[in-house]
Amino acid sequence: MKIIRLLLLALLMSVFVPVTGTIANEADQKIEIKVAGLYCPFCSYGLEKQVKKLDGFKAVKINIKKGTAEITFKPGTKVSEKAILAAVEDAGFDLDGVEWLSGDPKK
Repeated sequence: MKIIRLLLLALLMSVFVPVTGTIANEADQKIEIKVAGLYCPFCSYGLEKQVKKLDGFKAVKINIKKGTAEITFKPGTKVSEKAILAAVEDAGFDLDGVEWLSGDPKK
């Protein structure tokens, strides 16, 4: 009985491990944007609300002290600076710069 359980476990692992391995190879895309006028939690909320509307959005970390937002997108998402600029402007701010931390479309 114990041997059958081990064989069943080995079979299940051989089926699921390759699938998990291919998914793990895809990396999230991350950018950091510099935003002029980001001074308080209400500002942060307004920016977050607009950034969440971007296609492929996954997460955002806003640093009020530095005036930056690190945005993470799902793997394979086409991210354009034009869309980011529109989201920042819709929140009522000016975009001072975009730095691709991973997944730069220009590379």
